[in-house]
Amino acid sequence: MDIEYREAQKKDCPIMAEYIYSASDGLLDYLFEGIIPGMTVTQLLTHGLEDETRYNSYKGALVAEYNHNIIGMIQLYPSVYHRIDDEMRSFIPGERLKKLIEFYNSGIENSLLINAMFVHKEFRCRGIGTALISLAKSKAESLGFRKLSLFVLADNITAQKVYHSNGFQMIREIGFKDEAKINHEGGFYSMACDI
Repeated sequence: MDIEYREAQKKDCPIMAEYIYSASDGLLDYLFEGIIPGMTVTQLLTHGLEDETRYNSYKGALVAEYNHNIIGMIQLYPSVYHRIDDEMRSFIPGERLKKLIEFYNSGIENSLLINAMFVHKEFRCRGIGTALISLAKSKAESLGFRKLSLFVLADNITAQKVYHSNGFQMIREIGFKDEAKINHEGGFYSMACDI
């Protein structure tokens, strides 16, 4: 299988938004649903990804492409941006943010954060996730980071196996009080690996 790995381009934003939405598995619905009437969460994500001035734009993502279709992606940015900032406070209802304070206060300092990683279900178990993580490690090293970090749902055992096999260790368990609203149990795990 001839898969091309490359830096994301602006034209990739709509499919990347769908993949980030899928990878969040309910968390982004919890945060953003109904924020802007008439705009879906994926439309909101697409808009953010297209804004090249943002720390979480498409410019910080890598994609896997097969037959001119994006089949996987990984979105990266410095962990210093994993926080509740003034923009979030002005945009997301306070009661939603309040439930995620521990999550947003649990970033790994001086690391490049994998905000989202997704591989289309038809292409899983073929080493694409491992290849994307390897590229993320190279990117982190080129930017001067010594660690990669991420958050994973505590009940997402499949993703945890992929991360463990690529050198990630669990750093911290993070509780979440509205688990029923995202249809998951156990909160999140913070994980990191040395580069």
